[in-house]
Amino acid sequence: MKQLIFFIFITLLFAQDAPYSQEKFQDILNVSKLQAPKSSFDALYSVKYGNFTDYSNKYFYLQDGKYMVFFMCGKKHRSELRMKKEWRVDTKKSISLHARVKLFPLNAKREFTFLQIHTDSNLKNSINKPLLRIVWRKTYHHLKHHIWAVIRISREIYEQNYKKIDLGLTPDKFFDIKITIKDNKLNIKIDNEYKIYNFDVSYWKRYYNYFKAGTYLQDDGCAKVLFDKLKIE
Repeated sequence: MKQLIFFIFITLLFAQDAPYSQEKFQDILNVSKLQAPKSSFDALYSVKYGNFTDYSNKYFYLQDGKYMVFFMCGKKHRSELRMKKEWRVDTKKSISLHARVKLFPLNAKREFTFLQIHTDSNLKNSINKPLLRIVWRKTYHHLKHHIWAVIRISREIYEQNYKKIDLGLTPDKFFDIKITIKDNKLNIKIDNEYKIYNFDVSYWKRYYNYFKAGTYLQDDGCAKVLFDKLKIE
């Protein structure tokens, strides 16, 4: 506990540099908004689309002059980018979210999400649900500290049907992860190796979707995610 308190103190003390100061993050920040600590706009910690010049806060900042950091504590709290571009899973031109990332679970009690495909719930006949969450899970099916793909396999509003696919033990260093959608198929690569190949998501084609990236806790505790790269391809 003392170590976590010290970490949070250092985080608040040095959370001053703006991720937008690094050219490699400018493209993604120009087409994103920041949601923190909840999805609704909070004037203290949220940012509207593309307004990231000189901006940082205790949940979103630049570390070591090169890493974009998302830090958060508390169940159902998040520090996440919501990308503006929307698309359907039946797109004929592939769309990908490509990240180089390092995870710090800190004292997260159970699970946190760091990448998502989410529906636009403001559109007619849509639902406010993610098709995909990429999560760190403390323990699941006797596997500890693994990364999982949580895929919603029903489009029905009241059905909570999910398929959970093990993506492997969480690396203790930076790793590449790429999520790609094309022709109703989902592919996920980690360090250029397919972990999910041509998973059929045609049942989701009625919805418009967008990517999200950051830290979103599903339970108590704190977690931190560093991005060395984040872009839509």
